[in-house]
Amino acid sequence: MLKSPLLLVCLAIGCGALLGSVSIRKISLGVAGVLFAGILWGYVAPGVSPPDVLATFGLALFVYAIGLSSSDLLFDIWSHGGWRFLLIPPVAVGIAFAVLLLASRMLDMPSSTASGIFAGALTNTPSLAAATTVLGKRGAEATLAYATTYPLGVLIPILMLAWPFRHETPLSGDKLASAAIAVGTVREPGEAIDGLLERHSLTVRFGRCVREGEHFALSGYSVIKNGDIVTVVGLADDVRRAVEALGSEHRGDLRSDRSQLDYRRIFASSPAVCGKTLDEIGIFRNFEGIVTRIRRGDRDFIPTARTTILPGDRLRVVAPRERLSEITEYVGDSYQEASEFNILTFGLGLAMGIGLGTVDISLPMGLGMFEIGPVAGCLIVGLILGALGRTGPLTWHMPYGTSISLRQLGLVLFLACSGIKAGSQLHTAPVDLSTLLVGAGITTVACLATVAMGLAIAGTSWPFIGGILAGIQTQTAVLGFAVEHCGNERVEAGYAEAYTLSMLLKILLVQILLLVMKS
Repeated sequence: MLKSPLLLVCLAIGCGALLGSVSIRKISLGVAGVLFAGILWGYVAPGVSPPDVLATFGLALFVYAIGLSSSDLLFDIWSHGGWRFLLIPPVAVGIAFAVLLLASRMLDMPSSTASGIFAGALTNTPSLAAATTVLGKRGAEATLAYATTYPLGVLIPILMLAWPFRHETPLSGDKLASAAIAVGTVREPGEAIDGLLERHSLTVRFGRCVREGEHFALSGYSVIKNGDIVTVVGLADDVRRAVEALGSEHRGDLRSDRSQLDYRRIFASSPAVCGKTLDEIGIFRNFEGIVTRIRRGDRDFIPTARTTILPGDRLRVVAPRERLSEITEYVGDSYQEASEFNILTFGLGLAMGIGLGTVDISLPMGLGMFEIGPVAGCLIVGLILGALGRTGPLTWHMPYGTSISLRQLGLVLFLACSGIKAGSQLHTAPVDLSTLLVGAGITTVACLATVAMGLAIAGTSWPFIGGILAGIQTQTAVLGFAVEHCGNERVEAGYAEAYTLSMLLKILLVQILLLVMKS
């Protein structure tokens, strides 16, 4: 019965989910349990191995969906100085490389074993493939060292993140608050809202205004005057600052008067809207309405003019009562349509990513050629297409729920296949204590360097640091653990920022390692 690779993959996924749900002092493996269940099943049935293409497809699917969903936040981080985080992968991977080179010289370790430790401790299969290509017949030695050190390369970063993640909760985004403000401090004869936000450094969204009994929606170009009553929404601290800056809090409930202005939550499902920015869809220009907040998944946030509308987003719209039906028709408001995804753009995007991964890239110093592989290719293409949003009539984004489901499917397929393959190799890879200790040391050094630099640059933003650590380890199990415990988009943004550069560095450095140790 255990001769079927597909059956073994399904058993690894099911048992891994059970293993991942076990919690000890609020610490659990989560989705990473699938990897360790796969190792167990691979050890039990060593002659059965899932096809490599299944693991590659699962990982490509996972990172493509990650790229699409995290591109906006990633580019926003870059525009606010996030390029500094690109310094972390060279430092962390470089320190690990230097420590390994020193340890291998001290222990008189063969280059094949050292290259396998490098690939396994930093959990990077493409670098193992690059090493085995160079080593030829000695490639089996690198594979054995890889199989020995790989499990700790997954477990150590998870344990390192488990402590700071104890107090994180899934989808623990800050709650939005709202208030009505009696305006009394603006300059006469009035000020535009965009200017007020910039002058007072406020991050809030204006909704409606009441002026001499007339109710109307506000845009960034709208002018408010002393005596107006306006509504704002944002994080609680930002709303409090807005009240202090603009006047005093008005105790009445403006939303109860729906005679002129009304509000409604509308599903974004129309191709005319999805993939475009809020400014491009022109709710205020066309309908005199305003989108005050967007709910994506279980998270509410205030949008800006540059916010891209994704299929399945729920827009909170304030507009003249008689125009709401027009806005609803324009935005779509179809749950079924919002839940479906465009198979054409999905297939094209994956094909472009896999195609990019097959392009030969020349290495410096005559080291030869290499490919970034389908995984890095899909991540790069996903980030680019996510930033574009749409190309003509083609919408690249997927509905939020569909994206989450595809990510989970791709992730568990990859983890199950990788675990089974690693477990089957343990029969031919007797645990060498020196190999194990050096591998654990390499993983620990790389993780500590990542966390230290992350804290120095990002402060105590542990979700983002966890994403960077997962990216530097090029390890989806660590990413899955971080997302499951934080449920924060910043995890995925950190992963996307570090993954591709880390992948390229490891492929390059493992070949430099072999070159240096041969000389």
